[in-house]
Order: sequence, then C-alpha cells, then structure tokens
Amino acid sequence: MRGLRTVLFEKEDFAYGTTSRSSRLIHGGLRYLGMYDFGLVREGLKEREVLLNIAPHLVKPLKFLIPLYRQGLLERMKLKSGMILYDLLSYDKSLPSHQYIDRKRTVEMEPALEKSSLQGAFVYYDCQIALTERLCMENVISAQNHGAILLNHANVQNFGTQESLRTITVEDTLTNEITIFRSKVIVNLTGPWLDDVVRAVRKNRNALSRTTKGIHIVTSKFTENAIAIFTSDQRLFFVIPWLGFSLIGSTDTDYDADIDAVKADRVDIEYLEKEMQKSFPDLSCDQIIYTIAGARSLLRVEGVRESAVTRSHVIYDHEPEGQEGLISVVGGKLTAYRSIAEDTVNKVCGKLNVSIKCTTACEKLPGADPVILEKVHENIRNIATENGITEETLNHLISLYGARYHEVLDYVSRDSSLREPICVQSPDIGAEVVHAIEHEAALTLADFMLRRSLIAYRRCEGLDCCDKAAKSMARVFGWSDEETLSQVESYRKQIAARHAYERDKRAASEAFKTGDACSLFHD
Repeated sequence: MRGLRTVLFEKEDFAYGTTSRSSRLIHGGLRYLGMYDFGLVREGLKEREVLLNIAPHLVKPLKFLIPLYRQGLLERMKLKSGMILYDLLSYDKSLPSHQYIDRKRTVEMEPALEKSSLQGAFVYYDCQIALTERLCMENVISAQNHGAILLNHANVQNFGTQESLRTITVEDTLTNEITIFRSKVIVNLTGPWLDDVVRAVRKNRNALSRTTKGIHIVTSKFTENAIAIFTSDQRLFFVIPWLGFSLIGSTDTDYDADIDAVKADRVDIEYLEKEMQKSFPDLSCDQIIYTIAGARSLLRVEGVRESAVTRSHVIYDHEPEGQEGLISVVGGKLTAYRSIAEDTVNKVCGKLNVSIKCTTACEKLPGADPVILEKVHENIRNIATENGITEETLNHLISLYGARYHEVLDYVSRDSSLREPICVQSPDIGAEVVHAIEHEAALTLADFMLRRSLIAYRRCEGLDCCDKAAKSMARVFGWSDEETLSQVESYRKQIAARHAYERDKRAASEAFKTGDACSLFHD
C-alpha cells in the first residue's frame, strides 16, 4: 500500500502459529495496568477501536465479568481504580463504560459461579475475534489485492548477500523446490521461531526473544459472558464463550522445546482445573473436549516470571551486527498487530527513503464492505432460497467471509453439488473447499480444516468428515489415493496432539496402579 514490492514467506500456513492459538481477544489488557504499562494498554485500546472499524464482521464487542470473592475494601478500591483508568485510557471508545453489579445480579447473570463467598462483580467490555484465522486471511487477501506476493509452505533456509542486496534461500516444503530471492530489506517477523531464523547470521549472540507456552482448554459452554479470573498466584485468565463452547486459558510458562510440537500436558491442565474450581466448583477436566496449545514470543527479560514480561514490541535492526538490511520484530500481541506492522514498515521506509503515509487504520478489510453486508442481512431468506442453502449456512458463510460470502456462492451457481454439506455437524458446504484452494491458498487438508473453514473446531473436530474433504481437495489438485490418505493421516495426527494430556493422564493412572510412579515422573 506504500508502493513497496513485497513478498511474504510463511514456513507452514497463514495463522499456523501463535495467531490460531491465542485467547482470541482484541483488548487493551486489563492486567497490564498492574504492571504500570499504560502505553501498552492505550495502544491496545486504540487498536481495538481501529479493528472494530476496519473488520466489524469479525471483531465483536464482548461483555466481561470480574467476580469478587472475600475482597477487602482496599482490594475492591484497587480494582475500581483500575476500571476507571481502563475507561479513561479508552477515551475514544465506542463500547460502554464499566459498572459494578451486586451479588444477586451476578448470580442471575452467571449461575454457575461459586456463590458462598461471592460479593458481586465488575462488568466491563472488550472485544472478541472468534475467528483469528479469518482475520489473518483478510489481511492476506488485502495484501494480495494491493500487489503483494504471499507464499505459504515456503521455508526460509538461510540468508546471504549478492551485489549489495540481501538474499534468502526458500524451500517449497510441498515440492522441495529451492528458489533464491533478492531484496533490499528483509523483515524477520516469525514469533517464537525468531531466534532460530537468524541464528546462523547472529552466531553466538544472546537470544532476542523469550518463548513461553500458553494453553487453552475447550469445554461445553457454561457461561453466557466472558469471565476474568485472578488466580492464587495473581495471574489472570479467562472463561470465554466461543463457537458454542467455553474457551478457558491461557497459561504462561517458559518453553524451550520444539515449537512445532507444543502441546498441553497434564500439569497445564491441572493448573487450570485447580484455579477454575475456585470460581466454578462443578467444572471437571472430564468435561474437556480438546485443548489448544501455542508458543508466544516475548522480549528477552530475565529475572521476572513469565506473565510479568511486557507484551510490548521492539523493532531490532541487525545493521550494527554487520547485517545491513535485516530487521527483526520481537514481542507484541495480537490486538496490536496492525500498529506493529505500521511501525515496522515505517522503519523499512526510512531505510528506503520512502515517505508515503500509512493508511491501514482507515481502510476496511475486504470482507467488511458495509453496503454488501447491509443488503445481505436484509435479504437473508431470499438469498438462501435462491442458492438452495439454509439460512444457517448463509449466516455461517457471512461469519467466515463477510461481504466476500458471494465468492463461495458463485461456485454453487455453477455446480449445484457444491451446496451439499461437508459434515452433518457443521453448516459448511463443498463450495468452501474449492474457494479455499482457488482464492485463499489452501494447499493441504489441514490448511482447509484448521485455518479456512474452521471445521476442526467443531465438536467432532472434523474427524467425521476429513476423508470427504480430502477427496474434494484431491479432485482439484489431482492427488493420488496415496497422497489423499497421507493428507488425512497428517490431519488426524494434528488433531491427536490436542488430546496428548489424555494419554498423560492414562499413563499416570496406570503407573500408580502398578507402583511405577517414580519412573513416570523421572521420564
């Protein structure tokens, strides 16, 4: 959008990493007030309003309750002050200000809360981005519309220099083809993989980032609103209504193992369960449907616990290390992604003597066309009938694609078989498969199931229909039976990783039965 020739390389798929494993919130970060990081909170609240404007079909207001239990006057006053400050820092907000509700009203709103020591609750508003993968894809589509080249399944292997230009060697991980690209500036914005990407050119220098693991558990829905809970060690996590479930998390623990193999383990689950049962005594880990685990990249700050590390970002110029034209972006959080991008491109423009102003704060993302959205909402029934689909399916398509929903229906108009459901447990239809391949660069079954349609987040986790979806993709790509089976097996393996804690639990139970618990803990 600023006239720069741009290419992006994603080693797996768009939204594969931290983006699809977050708490799916667009917020200022109430707990950062306790860290006196007012600048970070203000940035988040400002960007919250920006995203409500440029992506209103994906970013939605969400009501939060902070239940109070046995809090003394001083603690209540501290929370009240925080609520007031949060409102003041969001002075340009379109969301309601906070309020206090008494015990009776709190129980009426959330009857599953522990009641014996409940005093009342503070109510405030932030936003939810239930489909972070779709927000990422909207940015991909927008970038492509403005001339960028975006390549997924493209692994950057090494850096070099050629005729005063930086070079990178990139492998197509699906074909193993190797290509060398040249550029004046390279931006390393790879989250928890950041230090791995530049290790060879930085040699023995200290790591730039600190990697931590965060996990969420998904259960049947048991709250109507989002609940913010302070833990016994003064961390903060959430219970969030999400796609008909409750999304609970996140944890925050240092992590130095394989980032691609990150998973929730028994210790993570037991920590959340213990803290949850203080506010929701009837909740049990037996109610878990699946888990989500990811790694986040923070600034390298030693000597403080993980949750106390700032979520601010730093743009690190490698030129003093002898690596001219190489920039790394360290830290940051989902809410601020657009402003982090603006800061980063400002840095690049400075190096290239480009002075074009950033306009991403006011240009709506492709699916946010208000005229199209208004018309479709006024004619839901007629449009659904004309295309031979249910109103539920049409509303679902709008939730995924916004004003771009008609791109999917164009396939239905050409081939009526594509209106057939992919899975009996979801409103997705066959046309989404072809659309994902031809318009959204879905190259594997996991790309489609996890990060285009999000069928993988339904109760069946897509296991009931992954074979059918794979066969649909095979018809487009010409996959052999062997490749189709491989795609299904790879997808099932990724889903199985969500349930690794169940194996841990069974192994622990068996070890105690056989008296071999010591060897288990040693392992």
